[in-house]
Amino acid sequence: MRTLKSVTLLLFTFISLSEIHAQSIQNDSIKLDYTKIYSLALDGNPVLALPLLEIDPSKKIAAKDLQFKTNFENRFKFKNDQSDFLETRKSKIDQLLKIYRDYWRFSFLNKEKKNDTLIMKNVSDFLRKNFPSAEKLKINEDSINVYQKKYIASLGYHTTGFGKTGGLYDLLVWKTEKDTIYNLNYDGKETPVKVYFMDDFITLGWSEYATLGRYYPAGWATKEALFCVKKSYDLKSETFRVSYIGHEGRHFADYKLFPNLKGVGSADLEYRGKLTELSLYSPDGLYKRIQFFINNGNYDSENGHSIAAFCVIRDLSRVLFHNDYEKDLEKWKAIPSKKINEAAAKILEENTKSLQKIPNVEKFIKQ
Repeated sequence: MRTLKSVTLLLFTFISLSEIHAQSIQNDSIKLDYTKIYSLALDGNPVLALPLLEIDPSKKIAAKDLQFKTNFENRFKFKNDQSDFLETRKSKIDQLLKIYRDYWRFSFLNKEKKNDTLIMKNVSDFLRKNFPSAEKLKINEDSINVYQKKYIASLGYHTTGFGKTGGLYDLLVWKTEKDTIYNLNYDGKETPVKVYFMDDFITLGWSEYATLGRYYPAGWATKEALFCVKKSYDLKSETFRVSYIGHEGRHFADYKLFPNLKGVGSADLEYRGKLTELSLYSPDGLYKRIQFFINNGNYDSENGHSIAAFCVIRDLSRVLFHNDYEKDLEKWKAIPSKKINEAAAKILEENTKSLQKIPNVEKFIKQ
């Protein structure tokens, strides 16, 4: 607000006090800690983020933050999910998705309980009731995987099958996919690999549910091919080249090198994939990725991604800073990116040598 020189002292004083008051209100506005909220959610603990959404009613909050607070609380604060999660993704698998939604939510809110038996029984009962071919289904992971895939395929959809991501059984289902061939170069060899680009997702699993759609699996590797969530990447970007092709290509190679390392989402596979990323990124992407690993690293997690992120930062910190876990990104930025690339590549090389010395190795970075 502008004031004229001729105004009275009284008016000037009033305006000055008003400006101070307005500044005070602005300073009293609420800023949600999204980094911490998403970190907890990705670690399977969205309920622990609820206290971060408690606000002083006398303070201001931006409309988008208030909307997020309302949506997050509707999903996790009350006895039942009051969000529109199911309503916004209507499909032929509504009933099956509800079973998974309830299992994810119950698991988040009851971390001390092991719910594997519950989800296996509920999915088995559903398939026997709704899919005649599942009459001979047995309540074990392999059998459920076979019949759940057949059931979803019979409805015209694609799926990853019945398996865990980060400690929880997941459900990823999409409508369309197209494949192409990419030449991957790893360990000095060029190998043509089929990449499936997936689109029109009904569900991207528990991490999508836990973060209100902010984070989800952007892709994965099997022994036969790579799978990419198309909407996650600009295919011409460094992020696609490094965080997708580089990371998932590392998994593709490791499935052959170390076939007994524990499956998709294992801490050891993720550790190697994340080191590969940090060995390849330019400065623009490198420090952002380091910050993400710092924010989401958790050695005590049940999520292999969180364990791996912690171990990557831990091992690089020991080499570059001579401490156990450097959290200050400004200190990382003071290190030339090339030096970090080389350190990550060296740690990956040493990890490879260590794993090769252990017959049928299943896990290494966390025993």
